[in-house]
Amino acid sequence: MKNLIALVAIGLILVMTVEPATAQLKSFTETVPLSSGRGLILQATKGSVRLTGWDREQVEIRARIETDSKSTEYARRALDATTVEVTTTASHVMIRSNYDNLRTTGWLFKVWQETPSIHYEIRAPKRIDLRLDIDRSVTTLSGFEGRIVLELDRSEVEVADLAGDLRVNIDRGGDSSFRNIRGSININADRTDLRIDLLSLNGPSRIEIDRGDADVSVARDQGFDLATSLSRRTDFDTNVSPLFRSRDRRNPSGLINGGGPRLSINADRGSVRLRS
Repeated sequence: MKNLIALVAIGLILVMTVEPATAQLKSFTETVPLSSGRGLILQATKGSVRLTGWDREQVEIRARIETDSKSTEYARRALDATTVEVTTTASHVMIRSNYDNLRTTGWLFKVWQETPSIHYEIRAPKRIDLRLDIDRSVTTLSGFEGRIVLELDRSEVEVADLAGDLRVNIDRGGDSSFRNIRGSININADRTDLRIDLLSLNGPSRIEIDRGDADVSVARDQGFDLATSLSRRTDFDTNVSPLFRSRDRRNPSGLINGGGPRLSINADRGSVRLRS
């Protein structure tokens, strides 16, 4: 009898202390036509994004929506209320993480923790105009040609194999990288460490960074016009030898390999390393 009582007590303790796994998820899949040269807009909040260029004239969207709320009922309702919204027009396709119907209760911090995450896998035509508005979503982008605008907040990004006009605003982007870039690049970064590899420059470019480190490399035979504006709180190191126009050793400027597109580097409270 004593053994039976002990077993029952142990069972009750286990029931009381072990929480059931309540993570829930649902999937979204849609494919829509999009001609090369048109536009793609993505607005994503909380989750991840993988966006890749391909040779088809259509956009394939796959998304996984999930929540790990401790309340099974809340998780179910949150998943039902969270959707991926796809809008098509003659000029562009727009994809948006839609939380408009999500009912919020409790303290703000608690509500945010229970907001479902959306993880995107998207493929789109290579030659395209892109605009990404990304918040709290780790992002990977590769294989596109065109005008590309990235607005990133608290989102680390890995960009590769892009050609065209690349414009980036990034705040608290962790360790972010831009590899094999051809064309022009304009980056404004705050509290972010950058790795930038420029295969070729064919237009005016600018790298502006505050409270972060930048490691920039250019092709060995690339000609460009270097201009720098570096605060006293910035360390600068380079192996390129410009034909100096100024005696200001802290802010070197001049022609590299005979000159070419202008490359401006502005930095405060960090370090910049420029290599060929």
